[in-house]
Amino acid sequence: MLFYVVIKAQSIAASPGWSVSVPANTITEAGSDYSANATSAINQTLVSLTMPGGVFGANFTVSVHKIDTDWHSNLSLWVQRTGTGTGNGLFSASITGGASFLQLTSSPQTFYTGTTGFLGSTRNNVPIQYEIRGISVLIPVKTYSTTVVYTISN
Repeated sequence: MLFYVVIKAQSIAASPGWSVSVPANTITEAGSDYSANATSAINQTLVSLTMPGGVFGANFTVSVHKIDTDWHSNLSLWVQRTGTGTGNGLFSASITGGASFLQLTSSPQTFYTGTTGFLGSTRNNVPIQYEIRGISVLIPVKTYSTTVVYTISN
């Protein structure tokens, strides 16, 4: 008898990032606060993952958190999934959760869950949208940055 075994590692990738500027001319009257949120394109980042899978596919959980590099405490970053992407599995491949904005913190939290489906091992190009809330003329003018971390588990 001959046995052939392939062991695959799980992986996740997200790209590209997002950069936004709030132009000074959006403040139209002295003393007025800026009350709008900055929202990215609905497919600003595409998340793709590979799971070890198997004949019946694989279940997965994607968690998300942020690591602040230089971030003002009055700003909040929100994230949502705007689609399901594509997979190579047959039948019951699915994604649930993450379809409404979730405020990111420094602690990982479940973003969405899913399955790759029968004979599947991938879920590609899941579109992600971002929103920054709390933008204000009271926040000092400078460049603020944070890193969004996506983690996969099964």
